[in-house]
Amino acid sequence: MPQGLVARTSAPAPARWAVRIVVLTAFAVTVWIYGPRATEVLAAKFGQAAQQSPLVDLDRVGFVGRPDWVDRPLLLAICRDLGPWLQDEVPILDAAAGSALRDGLCGVPWVRDVRLERVFPDRFSLQLDLRRPVLGVRANDGRPLCLIDRDGVALPWVDTPLPAVWLYREGGPGTLRFELGKPIAEARALAAAAIAIEWREEMVPLVSGCPALLEVDTTNLGERWMRGRGYPEVRVKLRREDGAPVIFAYDRPVDSPMPRVPVATKAAVLGKVLGKHPGLRGLIAGDLRLQNRWADYLQPRDPGVPDPDGAWTTLEVDAPGRPR
Repeated sequence: MPQGLVARTSAPAPARWAVRIVVLTAFAVTVWIYGPRATEVLAAKFGQAAQQSPLVDLDRVGFVGRPDWVDRPLLLAICRDLGPWLQDEVPILDAAAGSALRDGLCGVPWVRDVRLERVFPDRFSLQLDLRRPVLGVRANDGRPLCLIDRDGVALPWVDTPLPAVWLYREGGPGTLRFELGKPIAEARALAAAAIAIEWREEMVPLVSGCPALLEVDTTNLGERWMRGRGYPEVRVKLRREDGAPVIFAYDRPVDSPMPRVPVATKAAVLGKVLGKHPGLRGLIAGDLRLQNRWADYLQPRDPGVPDPDGAWTTLEVDAPGRPR
């Protein structure tokens, strides 16, 4: 969703009025003759006059709208990163300065694209197409690394409510290599981002009182650790009413060539679980893939319910609440 910004100048000095009248009159004529290319044609015609045209004060920026997903921490982070490009003054008809401003803003990791329009006599209207973060990436020791959007582009870390993926590495903590503003190459993070989007856009609308998604666990992506029904490629952790995590077997990755359980089936199962355990009260684990036998796989099991396949007898959780 585009994000609108407006930069306004202070009132121009009296000496500039003559230039302004000439420039604006010429602009009206040029629009009629040259259409959308009016600004470029006008700048080329007037040369020095373009440099003396009314100044846009880039320090005076006001937000005229923002997407509802941009909370205060994200807004502050985005403003901080836009700041270096929103300073000084530039003549409104200086095509080179306008292009440099647009290119600079496009280089900010949060920004996918920029539309710059001149609002005569002395303003720019900037519409920023922002990248929406969908997932937080953490190292296996808990260190925050970056946020990523639906394209897997790395964004600066911000403490904002988002599900997380923890990237475990064999033989030590390891470090995910990434460049802000560029797609990351970690398959587990990309798979987790796709699941986070699926959850937000498809699961949440189908489940009344849907619990918050805390984490997407793609440790077993490609069945690299365990093979079989009991331990899927993707698990999710949902927030219990007391804030504790509940682990659910979820599915294969979104782009898997293998068959997946329909989202509607998983949503129906979660709805049944919430009907039996409101707010996930008392649960530590379950399986969203089982349309008929979902209750048999809830943990802890009800008294008298046998272990359905001997696979999940216990589930250990370490101190920070992460499964072992």
